[in-house]
Amino acid sequence: MKSYKIIEMKEFDRADYFRYFTSVGTTIEFTIKIDVTTAVQKCYQESISFHAYTVFKIYKVMNSIQNFRYDILDGNVIEWEKVIPTFSSFNKKSKLFFTLCEEPMESYLEFDKQYKDVTAKYANSNTIVPQMDLPLNVFNISCIPWMHFEHFSSNSRTQENKITKMITFGKYEEINSKLVMPITIQISHAIADGYHVSMFFKNLQDEMNQK
Repeated sequence: MKSYKIIEMKEFDRADYFRYFTSVGTTIEFTIKIDVTTAVQKCYQESISFHAYTVFKIYKVMNSIQNFRYDILDGNVIEWEKVIPTFSSFNKKSKLFFTLCEEPMESYLEFDKQYKDVTAKYANSNTIVPQMDLPLNVFNISCIPWMHFEHFSSNSRTQENKITKMITFGKYEEINSKLVMPITIQISHAIADGYHVSMFFKNLQDEMNQK
């Protein structure tokens, strides 16, 4: 079990919001396009996977925002010390996707190796979760690398005692001399508002701009 702390509702500044939005099951979703020109160039120059690099950067940003570490466990509101990503991979023979999970190391270079090792190990998987039991402190990242989309929705509704945290990014394209990539966040309104989502996008853009 990964470490977490229980949040006392009487001391929780989102208590009213949490109760209300949990009761109605609201999930908010936003799609924007971020500039990945620097990130793509960096990955090419360093011979690393752009997909792995993006997963690592999303992981960093998700953990930098306290609200995105909130969850429900055994009927309690909790804050995980850390949330870790599941990410989609693709069986090129069967054309089926599957979900993998790795807790990233401290650097994007270390995670690049982790990512390449685990995707190679399960490359021929024909089951959706080949690693079987996933940890509880996860959030979902998926990628649609064949499509540059304007908006994405899985039409998800927050289930009872379940917090939704989903990130989806698509194919980057050149627009006005920049490489631009669509990215969607879907997250339970019980734990986050538009402010927190805007922080996510801003911080992710800052991360992707790093040289």
